[in-house]
Amino acid sequence: MSNVRLWEPEWDQPFIIGGRRIDPTARMIETDKSAAEVEPRVMALLITLAQRQGETVRRQDLIDAVWGGAPGADQSLNNAISLLRRALSDVHENRKLIQTVPKHGYRLCAPVEREDNIPATADQAPLHGNEVMSAPQRSGALASFARYGALTGILAAGIVIIGAVTMLRQPAVVPAVDMSAIDAGPHSIAVLPFANMSADPDNAYFSDGLAEEILHALSQVDSLKVAARTDSFQFRDSTAPIMEIANQLGVANILEGSIRQDGEKLRVTAQLISAADGAHLWSSTYDRQTEDILAIQQDIAINIADALASEISDAERDLLTTLPTKNFSAYEHYLIGSHELRKWTPEGNRRSIEFFERAVELDPEFAEARLAMGRAYYFAGTHYGWMKPNEAVPKIKASLVYGVSASNPVTRAAALSIYGDVLAWDDRDWPGAIAAYERAYELSGTPPLGYALTNSITGNHDAAIGIFRMLLDTSAGDIGINRDIAIRNNLAWAYFNARRYDEALREAGAVVSVDDGFADGYRVLGRAQLLLGRNNQAIESFSNAARLMESQAVAQSDLAVAFARAGREEDARAILSDLLALDSYVPAPLIAQIYANLGDNDLAFQWLEQGIEDGARGVIFLKINPLYDPIRNDPRFSEMLGLLNLKS
Repeated sequence: MSNVRLWEPEWDQPFIIGGRRIDPTARMIETDKSAAEVEPRVMALLITLAQRQGETVRRQDLIDAVWGGAPGADQSLNNAISLLRRALSDVHENRKLIQTVPKHGYRLCAPVEREDNIPATADQAPLHGNEVMSAPQRSGALASFARYGALTGILAAGIVIIGAVTMLRQPAVVPAVDMSAIDAGPHSIAVLPFANMSADPDNAYFSDGLAEEILHALSQVDSLKVAARTDSFQFRDSTAPIMEIANQLGVANILEGSIRQDGEKLRVTAQLISAADGAHLWSSTYDRQTEDILAIQQDIAINIADALASEISDAERDLLTTLPTKNFSAYEHYLIGSHELRKWTPEGNRRSIEFFERAVELDPEFAEARLAMGRAYYFAGTHYGWMKPNEAVPKIKASLVYGVSASNPVTRAAALSIYGDVLAWDDRDWPGAIAAYERAYELSGTPPLGYALTNSITGNHDAAIGIFRMLLDTSAGDIGINRDIAIRNNLAWAYFNARRYDEALREAGAVVSVDDGFADGYRVLGRAQLLLGRNNQAIESFSNAARLMESQAVAQSDLAVAFARAGREEDARAILSDLLALDSYVPAPLIAQIYANLGDNDLAFQWLEQGIEDGARGVIFLKINPLYDPIRNDPRFSEMLGLLNLKS
């Protein structure tokens, strides 16, 4: 989540709703029986409803206030309402606080009370910290508080509207800030996502791609500190002042811009702003042909580096001035493929491969496109399972040929990262994989995703969690798709594999709260719920994953396991029968884990043996996957670990 303020400071103080204590700063909701930490947007949703307590708030008004009117946020609102009701213990027949007004929106029915305006009784001192107030203390609504909040909301909405029609911020209205407040030196920068000013909203891949490539180019200059894409891209369409954004990101300078594409004509505007006084350190407007985008990207990166870097070596300048390809069409296909790959869905994965393949056809020497294609094939043969492993591995290895000898160290690092993946997944050479990842780390300055995963697989859970947390903080120079929400989701998996289920639940909850279309988030959320004994919640989460993944085998298998653990054997076996009847490839471990939880040990081991023979990726998690606990004490389990080089 972004650290952008989602509600006005006046709402930072604790307040009471229907006997529940709300602490916005801590993002805590406390009832008489429980306390729950919620995500910032869930808290912002509650505050938005509290500002208009007793009124019906239209769905679009809530989306505008909490998600900035983002297209596709409709389902995010549904999910946030569900999470909010759970935190408030306002579910099922007890639902009394948040009322759904069909075809309109939602209404907060309970009064809103300021905590500091509730008098303590003679025998009850004021409460502090995490103490929960008694019901008598919570009585008596302060209508003025709610009315004040409504006015604040109206003013905030006005600011959003003004910001929406302003393409770039005007430095004259940016307040000066003491540089000591910014936790960074003058050689630090954040690259914000460029605004897509084209008539077609689908051109976002183009504007995002430009900003990303500039960010990655700058991250190769050692004397520059570049904020992670994960952090800076969360300020998309933000109306916050430059000073506030810079403080949140710990940088002294901000690069922002816009792209307008009209047929073959292209206008790119970029400006480098000092957070200290709002001064423009550099700005330029490019009116060019669309095919000139690579030259524009290169020019911006060089000018920013010259303006901010304390020094630039000859090798670094060569990297900044060397284009990955001179073929615009190949580059455009590469950008679209990258955009599709980051959707983290089976269909997005398939489409990304199509675009990467076309990019390589147009320019066979385009190493970055080849490596991206290799990464996509890796997920096709592992995570999604729509391609057999023995079909995917040769394609992955072919993608390494151009990368390992590339002049760009980041490209070489990407190739080594994929090589480490193959050593781990296909060869089960864990020391060799770790060595490849560490060399990639040396070259790029950022640990590969596989480095953390391999530590997790071999049981080095603290190391894996530490790497993922580092990636969350510093992912500007990352490799492949080690960025965005995928990092936090993998952190959730690492906590799950370490059997730290409460922490896995927290991180997975954050993932689906931010992006309720992120199917894999529901998978790890469901597994954490399952191991915490919350079978019905797990079934709901796995059902969401199955819906989003269009009933892919990996999601169906999880759902069958949940049914088995919930005592619904008939439902579990129905899914199992469907999977066994499929004509398409179903990774053997997905069948094995169902049999293990149904108590069919012999069949579980039979399918695990098949998985090892097939080279299925799922078997490499055998040592750490809690879903195999029912068969863990069987002597055959130790034999399996030996075959995978995971016994020690």
